[in-house]
Amino acid sequence: PLPGRGWSAVRGAVRALRRARPASLVRVLVAEIALQSRLWRRDRVRWLAHAAIVVGLVALILLHALDGVTTARWVSGYEPTLSPWPELRDGLGVLVIAGVMLSALRRRAARRSLPRLRRRDPLLLGLVVGVIVTGVALKATQIISAPSFYRMAEDYSSASAEELEPLRALWADAFGVVFTDRPIVRDAETEALGQELHEESCVSCHGSPRQLIASYPLSRAAAPAAAWLAGVDAARGLWHLHVILCLVGLVYLPWRRLFHLVAGPASLLADAAAPAAGDDGLRATRRALALDACVRCGLCDERCSVRPLQRLYANENVLPSAKLLALRRVATGTATSDAELALIAEGALACTDCGRCTAGCPLGLDLADLWAEGKRDLAARGQTPIGSWIRGAPAGVWAERLAAAPESPRLSTGVPVFTSLTHDRRTFSPCVQCQTCTNVCPVVAHSTGEGWVDATPQKVMNLLRLGLSELALGSRMVWDCTTCYQCQEHCPAGIRVTEVLYELRNRGYARLGALRRTEQASSPQGGAV
Repeated sequence: PLPGRGWSAVRGAVRALRRARPASLVRVLVAEIALQSRLWRRDRVRWLAHAAIVVGLVALILLHALDGVTTARWVSGYEPTLSPWPELRDGLGVLVIAGVMLSALRRRAARRSLPRLRRRDPLLLGLVVGVIVTGVALKATQIISAPSFYRMAEDYSSASAEELEPLRALWADAFGVVFTDRPIVRDAETEALGQELHEESCVSCHGSPRQLIASYPLSRAAAPAAAWLAGVDAARGLWHLHVILCLVGLVYLPWRRLFHLVAGPASLLADAAAPAAGDDGLRATRRALALDACVRCGLCDERCSVRPLQRLYANENVLPSAKLLALRRVATGTATSDAELALIAEGALACTDCGRCTAGCPLGLDLADLWAEGKRDLAARGQTPIGSWIRGAPAGVWAERLAAAPESPRLSTGVPVFTSLTHDRRTFSPCVQCQTCTNVCPVVAHSTGEGWVDATPQKVMNLLRLGLSELALGSRMVWDCTTCYQCQEHCPAGIRVTEVLYELRNRGYARLGALRRTEQASSPQGGAV
C-alpha cells in the first residue's frame, strides 16, 4: 500500500543517510548525475543531445524562471535586461533547440532500432520547444515593439512626448525599435540629447539587444510586420502564452517522461546509498522510482539477447523498454484483459536473465530486479511460463501430438520460424556424445528427482541427429536451460549447443503453443488439454 511504501521510503532514506559513504554519494552526484558518465560510455551522440537539453533547461529554470530567488540574490546589481543575462538566456534557448534537433536526427537515423514513439512523446518535445520558441519570439517582438518602449518610458521616465523624440531616435537606431506612429527626427542635436536621456533613464537597466544570437535576427525579420504586431499587442500575447506553457510544463512534470529529471537522480542516489535490502516497502519504492526514471532511450533494447524474437513474435513486449511500460500497467492494474496479459507474459517470460540490459542502462536501473518482480506479478495473475505446462506431459506425448498436426512454417509477421541451426545437419553432426556438455550443465548438476531432466544436452543433440526434432521440442532440457553457455563454451567439437537449445525453445513456443490453442478450441469444455 502507498502509505506503507511512503513510510518505508522515509525510514530507508534516514538509514541511507546514516550509513552511506560520502565518497560514493559525491561520485554519483558528480560523475553519474551531473556528467552522465554512464550515457557517455554507451552513446556519445545521445549524451551530447541529452546534455544540451538538460543543461539548457535547468540553467533557464534556475537563472531565468527563478531569478528572483536565485540570480538576484547570488549576483550583486543583477538586472535581467543587462548584459550578459539576455545573451545567456538566448544562448541557452539555442542550446536546448540544438539538443532537440540532434536528438531528432539521431532518432531518424536509428529509427528501426529505437522504441517507437508513444502518442504523448511528441507532446513533451513540443512543450519544450514551445517554451523556448515563445521565449525567443517574445524577446524579438519586444525589441521592435513601440508600445513596449512607450510603456517603459512612462514607467521609468518623466519626459513629455516632445522630450521623448530624441530618445525615440536613439532607440530606433541603437535598439531596433520600429516606430510607425510618426517620423523619426535625426540630427546631431537630437542624437546628443537622446544619448543624454538614455544615460539618465535607461542605461542602468537596459542593454543593447544586438548581441542576442536568436532574438535579434528574428526581430529584424519581423520588422516589416511591426505595425501589425503592435496593433494586436503581440508582445503581451506571447508573454501570456510563454507563461501558460511553462505552467503546463510544471503540471506535466510529475506524470510523464519529463519526471525522469527528478526520478533518475533519485534512483541513482538510492542505489548508491544501498539501504537495507530486506525492507519490502523500500524495495517497492525503489522499483517505482526505476519505472519513473526510464526514458525509453532504447539502449537496453540494443543489448537484449532475445531481441530477434520481437520480430518473430510480433510482440514489442519482448524488448526491455516496452516491457517496462507493460510492467507498469501490470503493477498499476491497468492491464486487465487476458489477451493483454498474455502478450505481456510472452515478452516477460522470453527473457533469459542475461543481465545485458541492466549493464547497458545509462541510468543504472536494476532491470533484472524489475523483471523478476514482474514475473511474480504475472504468475499471481495466472500467467505462467510456457515451459510450465509443457513439462506437464512427457516429450513423447508432445511428439505424438505434433505428428498429427502439420507444422506451419511461418508466424503472422511473415518471418521464418526456423533458422539454419536445427535444419542444417552440419550444426550437430560433429557431436560424438562425449558428455562434456552434460558434465558442465548446471541444470543437470542441480536436478533432483527421477525424470526431472529427461534429455541431457548431448541427448538433445543426438535426437536431432536421428531426425527426432519433435521429440526434442517437448524435452524438459529445452525449457530448463538457463542459457549460461557453459555447454557451448566447453564443447570440444565447437557445436553451438546453447543456441540450438534456444532455437528449439522458439520452435516449441510456436508449434506447441499453436497446438495447445487448437486443442483447447476443439475441446468441449474449452479447457487445457
